[in-house]
Amino acid sequence: MAEHLSEEEQLESLKRWWKENGLSTVIVVVLAVGGYFGWDLWKGHRQAQTEAAAIVYQQMMEVSQVQPGQALEAEKREQAVALAEQLKSEHASSQYARYAAMLLARLAVEADDLEVAKSQLQWAEKGADDGLLLIIKLRLARLEAASGNLGKAIDMLKGVDAGAMGSAYAEAIGDFQVIKGDKAAAYTAYRDALQKLVLNDNQTRTIIELKLNHVAPEVETTDPVDPASEGDA
Repeated sequence: MAEHLSEEEQLESLKRWWKENGLSTVIVVVLAVGGYFGWDLWKGHRQAQTEAAAIVYQQMMEVSQVQPGQALEAEKREQAVALAEQLKSEHASSQYARYAAMLLARLAVEADDLEVAKSQLQWAEKGADDGLLLIIKLRLARLEAASGNLGKAIDMLKGVDAGAMGSAYAEAIGDFQVIKGDKAAAYTAYRDALQKLVLNDNQTRTIIELKLNHVAPEVETTDPVDPASEGDA
């Protein structure tokens, strides 16, 4: 019996193996190689998209910068809106798009269009990270208060674990209670805001203290009793 297969037998054996395993082997190799290069291409695409979004965002921020108390010029406003809309349409899944929507909300508030501002912030809510979500929620609550929905505004902020923004949330609740005319509730909220103020921010502390003093309950005083009058009695 021959120790080695003849060339014809080897060829026949190879044909049988290929018929049984060849196609699946090719598929595995293709998937493995394609998966590697596909992931590499995807990472490169994501990086390019992020860089492109960052450039548009930087342009938007440069155009929209104004001095405190000043309004954005009409031409720059149009440019800022166009860049913001570009971010939302071309890079909707990025955080830059959420910042763009927040800018559009700010511009809408300046134009006294609170409904558009709300819709922009609601769009920004979707997919926002936790920190940004807290900022958006606070701004939405202030918009509800500005629209006269004070109860809804307060409910939006009550019971929220706002972390480092706890003081800002409590201060906003105090502001809403002042508008409602409930000084006692406002006083409680402002005290809470002072207790939750974690930053060494003297300016913010001073503002909250002024608000607190404005709604502080009046201390009842009694007129001193005149001993002489008691004797006459």
